[in-house]
Amino acid sequence: MTRITEESMHNRLIQSHTDAEAAEIMELMRQEIPPTVAEAVREIEDKFPQYRRIINPEHADFLAETVLRSINGFMEIVLDKDTPLTDVLEFFRRTGEIETLEGLSPEISQAAFRLGAAIAIRRLTAAAERHPKVDANIIAQVAAAVMDYLNRIAEAVSEGHRTAPAVAVESRRAILSQLVEALLDPSCPAGRVKELADECGWRLPDEVAVIALKVPDAGRWPTLSLPPEVLHGLHLSTACLVVPDPDGPGRHRAVEIGLRKWRAAVGPTVPLGEASRSLAHARHALVLMEQGVLPPNSLVRVTDHLPMMILTSDHFLTDQLISRRLRPLIASKPGKQTRRLAETFVAALDHSFVATDIALAQDVHPQTVRYRLRKLEALFGPGIYDPDSRLEFHMALRAWLATSSEE
Repeated sequence: MTRITEESMHNRLIQSHTDAEAAEIMELMRQEIPPTVAEAVREIEDKFPQYRRIINPEHADFLAETVLRSINGFMEIVLDKDTPLTDVLEFFRRTGEIETLEGLSPEISQAAFRLGAAIAIRRLTAAAERHPKVDANIIAQVAAAVMDYLNRIAEAVSEGHRTAPAVAVESRRAILSQLVEALLDPSCPAGRVKELADECGWRLPDEVAVIALKVPDAGRWPTLSLPPEVLHGLHLSTACLVVPDPDGPGRHRAVEIGLRKWRAAVGPTVPLGEASRSLAHARHALVLMEQGVLPPNSLVRVTDHLPMMILTSDHFLTDQLISRRLRPLIASKPGKQTRRLAETFVAALDHSFVATDIALAQDVHPQTVRYRLRKLEALFGPGIYDPDSRLEFHMALRAWLATSSEE
């Protein structure tokens, strides 16, 4: 931050004080900068959640940087009211371009700017007023100069929004959004999809996979760092991504890295015209992740959990299967003991009812396994060993264990 020097002390706004007093006032305000930036960013993101949905990782911290730069300019104006603003105005013109690239409208930008400025002025002037030599007259002088400064950088932001390259990019973003909507609409003609793809320069792939994203309930959206050909559907009711040629070299790894801060489900790879089907399965997997049926990992692939996906795709039939095959078990006393019996039953099916192998898989004593097997025989009879019934038993047990409580 600019310090008081021999050259600037006669040009500062705080002229009725000694150099030592001016330095003390500036230090009070300087100490207030970090919490002021934090409050301004928090309030802007709360009131305008669009600022939490930054797509380009290079822009992840631009809001905090913008607030900090505006406050540092505030301080420089206080120290030297004739400070040249060439670099500052260029920074804020670039801010306007970034906002346009990120889909933030000029109206939202100006409202957010006014909110941040109000917070900064309130906190920094309050900090200055803690000095015993600061009076209302000085605060009024500073406020007038700062308001002129804020008006000038607000105009620079607006200019950035108006620049032709940014407008061209925004136009392409709008077409890309339409393309995502067209791809996910099974009734959209293939010709329309091609028309939109050609218009924005997106190469039509043979296959795609759609990723459903869990949008955070609060706070800033994690950044996405994905290949440029991945289409973003963050504006849809279920935020999603369309990945072209998802099984191509390095694609899986790129997706995992780009989504490491998101909770997401990757739908199956499908022909281009069936993107909506991939999204439907991805949405279903995301719901199962939230319910704890599928692992709560940051990224889950539908194709890694096909049996459970199939079992949970029709709750009525799944309930029928559970009721038909597991009635003796679930009709007994519920709780942890019943669950342990079910887990042993699954392990027994997996290990051909060999007690030592089951014990090793469950990390229990073989005698415990034999005791549980006898209980299962008492409940189900010799039918538990019927090879023709094993598949249904296995499916019913897996579904019941995934969806039932341990209590």
